[in-house]
Amino acid sequence: MKTSRWNPNIHYYPTILDFVPENCREALDVGCGDGELARLLAARSGHVTGIDLSPEMVESARDRSQDVPNARFLEADFLEAGGTQLPPGRYDLITMVAVAHHIGTERALNRSAELLAPGGRLAIIGLADPGSVLDLLHLAVAVPAVKLVGRGRGGSHTPSKMPVADPDTTFREARDIAHRALPGSRFRRRLLWRYTLLWEKPRDAPG
Repeated sequence: MKTSRWNPNIHYYPTILDFVPENCREALDVGCGDGELARLLAARSGHVTGIDLSPEMVESARDRSQDVPNARFLEADFLEAGGTQLPPGRYDLITMVAVAHHIGTERALNRSAELLAPGGRLAIIGLADPGSVLDLLHLAVAVPAVKLVGRGRGGSHTPSKMPVADPDTTFREARDIAHRALPGSRFRRRLLWRYTLLWEKPRDAPG
């Protein structure tokens, strides 16, 4: 996997890329930023749509992706975009990287389930606040880990003008929401203040 930079979100891109379904026709990257992940997904999918509310991020994504013909980028609201922009039941893969807490974690999961095709997959790298002693221990380990890994990758780099927001859940709350909204989902707390959430929509679910 080749990326133009490193940061704690990009560190977990391999988890997403390993979860891309075979013969992925349509992928959707929510909160696409400058399109780094969308460009990686384009190499594994027939077509990729990146969506972001930030006009600066969408402009940057388009500029950086001019040589990726199977990627497009929309300046739109993931929750409100109509059927012509984001058709329900269309996507074989939906990804979110440090985005669900901007939208509202539960709303983000429910909306994703609507947009996924039967058998489609959702892959999230999320942020959450500590809510237990175990969470605090994980965070204590994460601080030197970030410094060590970041030094080895030339430091942590985030696109300028990238919107930021505080987490809207603790790790436990995020896990409980995931298990309630997406039965059978796999939630894993990670270092670097992150969690990963993977889910495959049942094939007998309405499209």
